[in-house]
Amino acid sequence: MFSNLSFKERQYILKEFPELSPNLIKRYEKTFTRYDTDNDGYLDVEDLKGMMMVRGVPWTHSAIVRLIKDADEDGDGKLSFREFLITQRKNVEWARRVLCALPEIDVGRVGVKGAKKYFEAKQPLPPQANHKNNMSY
Repeated sequence: MFSNLSFKERQYILKEFPELSPNLIKRYEKTFTRYDTDNDGYLDVEDLKGMMMVRGVPWTHSAIVRLIKDADEDGDGKLSFREFLITQRKNVEWARRVLCALPEIDVGRVGVKGAKKYFEAKQPLPPQANHKNNMSY
C-alpha cells in the first residue's frame, strides 16, 4: 500500500493523482485495508458489496462489476490500491462537476466547510499526469 511504498513510489502516486492530497490517499488506504477482508491486497466484488452495505449505500452486483471494470486496468476482475484510487478520482471529478454546476450556495445550510468545497471546486484543476504510465507495486 501507499504507506509501505518507497519514497520514489509514493512520489509517483502523488504525481499521478495530483487532485488527491497525501492525507486523503492515506485515508483511502485505511478504507481499502478495512474492506480487503481476505488481506490479499485487492478489493473484489464481495469486498465492495460489504463496503457499500456498511456505508449504507448498497449497490447491485452489476453496478459493482461495472465499477470494477471501469478502473480495472489489468483485467483481473478486482481492484488493486492504485485502481481503487482511480475510482476515487472519478468520485472527486463527479463531485466537482456537481458543485460547479450550482449557481450559488447557501452557507447557512451547508456551513463554512461546504462553502469552502464549493469555491475550491470552482478553481482550475492541477494538470494531471499521464494515467497510462502504470507502475506495478
